[in-house]
Parts: sequence; C-alpha cells; structure tokens
Amino acid sequence: MKLAWLIDTTTYIDQNIDEKDLFVVSLSTIIEDKPYKDIEFESSKSCFDMLKENGNGAKTAQPTPQDFIETYQQIEDEGYTHVIAIHPSSSLSGTYASSLSNSKNFPMEIHVVDSGTGSFPQKELVEYGRKLYNENKSFDEIVKKLESVKETSELYLLPRNLQQLKNSGRVSNGKYLLSSLLHIKLLLKLEHGTIDLELKSRGMKKIEAYLIARMKEAIDKGITSIGVLHAGNEEEAHIWKERILTLNSNINVYVEPLVPVASVHTGYGTIGIGWINTTE
Repeated sequence: MKLAWLIDTTTYIDQNIDEKDLFVVSLSTIIEDKPYKDIEFESSKSCFDMLKENGNGAKTAQPTPQDFIETYQQIEDEGYTHVIAIHPSSSLSGTYASSLSNSKNFPMEIHVVDSGTGSFPQKELVEYGRKLYNENKSFDEIVKKLESVKETSELYLLPRNLQQLKNSGRVSNGKYLLSSLLHIKLLLKLEHGTIDLELKSRGMKKIEAYLIARMKEAIDKGITSIGVLHAGNEEEAHIWKERILTLNSNINVYVEPLVPVASVHTGYGTIGIGWINTTE
C-alpha cells in the first residue's frame, strides 16, 4: 500500500513543510467580489489584513470539480494505490460531497472522510491517520479508527463582534442589533458537523470560565494537544495558551492562524480553541 492524503485549506498546514504524501485542494476567499485562492495568500497575515480592512461581506467558495479531478489524477500519476481524503463537515460545505463524487472516477482505493469539524481538530485527525500508517496499520484499520476518533473533536469560536456573522447569515439582524447594544459576547461550538451557540454572556469572564472547565474535562479524558487559533490577534492567542498551561504544563498547546474559511464567516479577531482525542 502506498497511501496518499488529500485535504483542503480548511485544514491548516504550514506551507513551508514539504510533505510528499499530502495533497491539497484550495477553497477560495472572495473579498470585495474578487476571489483569492486560500493556498495563494502570501501569508496568513496578508489574509487577515484584507479581512480587517474589507472583510464585511466577504464570502468563501469550495474547490471546483476540476480542482479535485486534477488532484486525484496527480495522486494516481505518482503511483499511489490508496487515498484517504479528509474534509470539513458536509453540513457546512459542499467540499466533502464534491471530493466523494469525483473520487469515483479513479482506480485507487479511496475513502473520503466527513470530519464533522475543521481547522486544528481536522489537522490532528490527518496527523493521527499518518501515525497509524507509519505503524503499519492496514487501510481498513486506519479508516475505522479515523471514523471513530472524529466523533471526539470539539472546536470553540469566540468572534470579536457579530458583524460578519450577520453578513454571512449566521445571526439575524435583530439579534445583531440587540447584541451590539448590550455588548453581548458569544461562544460558538462546532461539533458533530454543526455550529451552535454554546453560550452568551454580557462579559468574557463567564465564557472564559466555561472554556477552562471544558478543557480541564478534556485533559482529564486524555487529550494531549490543544490548538489556539487566531484571526489576526496572535497576542490574545498566546494569553489563552498560558491559561491552558496552568491546567497542565505537559499539554501541547499550538498557536496557529485560524483558516481563512472560518475567519471569513466569524470575522477578523476571532479566537478558536479546539482538540480531538486520539487516545480513546
């Protein structure tokens, strides 16, 4: 078995690292009616700067069928016999459905995973699968474990304001106006494929205490890594990192940019915190 991994830009991968078995299709970010492929941004900072200046009304677009056809063809041409594709929740994006549909045109043994999540937990799912492959697990064993472990993912999002959530249809005009007037803070949660309002508060202390409690519970259950994600406000992300390390100094805490598709829908300045439990 020669196994390739196919992902998209809802998974954050450091583009300076050359991973020969990893293939990426790009979503697009549309700012002021001009599309930019996420993979072509010079840096995450350049994307965040554009969102800060002109992000109201920004949109995203999934990869085209041709993007998938060309990438699956490249994988075949490079001699891979098996492929595992991991994509964001099918309830939030058509990327999974497009990948699955186009995969049927190729002779490799392919399994397409609807991760039900995105960003850091999705990246951890990919890394866990690659670890299993290096341990000489069979294709079926890897697929079975990935499909099981994905159910443990949690991703919380703290938008700085509701403007872009309103623009993208996640929050009604009435709720936006009321929340703005009362300075309501929201905590959103992406779990099992859907984004829900987890908590709202007139200040941050209640939300911070809630998140700390959820992370402590997850650490007690055995998670070893937590991702702190930021849409342009890295300093705030490092503050969260220090809070997490007070819970357990041995936990791996990664500070990373929030992927463009999430940043577009939640807005500049969003903080995300996520994990997945690969020890179960």
